Amino acid sequence: MKKSVKLLSIVFIVIFLLPLAAYSEGRVRFNYRVAGSSSNPELGSKNVTSYTQLDGSVATGADKLDSSSFSSFSLHYVSDYGLGFLGGGEILLGMYQFDKSYKTNITTTSVWVHPLAGAVAASGTPLATRTASGTSRSLDLGYVYPIGDMSVGGGIALPVLGSSGESKVEWTATGNSLSGRTAKGSSTTEKLSPEGKAFSSYFLEFGYSIDAYEVLLNYRTVSSTVDAPLDKTQGVGALLGKDTLSSSSTTSSISIGVGYRF
Repeated sequence: MKKSVKLLSIVFIVIFLLPLAAYSEGRVRFNYRVAGSSSNPELGSKNVTSYTQLDGSVATGADKLDSSSFSSFSLHYVSDYGLGFLGGGEILLGMYQFDKSYKTNITTTSVWVHPLAGAVAASGTPLATRTASGTSRSLDLGYVYPIGDMSVGGGIALPVLGSSGESKVEWTATGNSLSGRTAKGSSTTEKLSPEGKAFSSYFLEFGYSIDAYEVLLNYRTVSSTVDAPLDKTQGVGALLGKDTLSSSSTTSSISIGVGYRF
């Protein structure tokens, strides 16, 4: 994880949330993800135009999911800040963080035939493993309305607190050769540089007060798109015939949490 991402989070909590908590009466809330769903990050079946099958049709390969993990939490401060125009409601400010990682396996799904060398790989030949991991931190901004001992609220997440991530492909000796990396003198590790292109997130939150404490239930969705530049002369770019690897994901989360009223 990049040090700048950690620093931004510390600055946000110390310089932003703590002074707000000292300024007015309110409550602190913490939520942690306990259930949810996430879209499959695998690329699926792909045509490989640089090779053919025995019948002359385009060769095929596949990128299939091996394992994945996703975790998230949020830290919020809720208060009306003495603002009468809120109509009895309160402003929610805080931080949301998620950590995501996955691993996929890349294999041939047909015989691969080179125009000069003939058949170079059988169907099911392992070519590589692709791994990715990342952390994202966002500013949560929302509105909470108390109803007796209960409260209902929601808001959006703004991706302004920094993120970090890495992705790489570990080629087998066969995969490194077939993808043109061996001929280029490249190692069996191909590092990718993903860049965030789109992000959106919203959440709903329900609370129930027990004296000074709250029991919380939170639902959130996160949608994001990242692009990684590719080299079309070798590696993933050569096999896909593309100069950019684009991937999108959608995740839903159910979190439970606790709150404390000052």
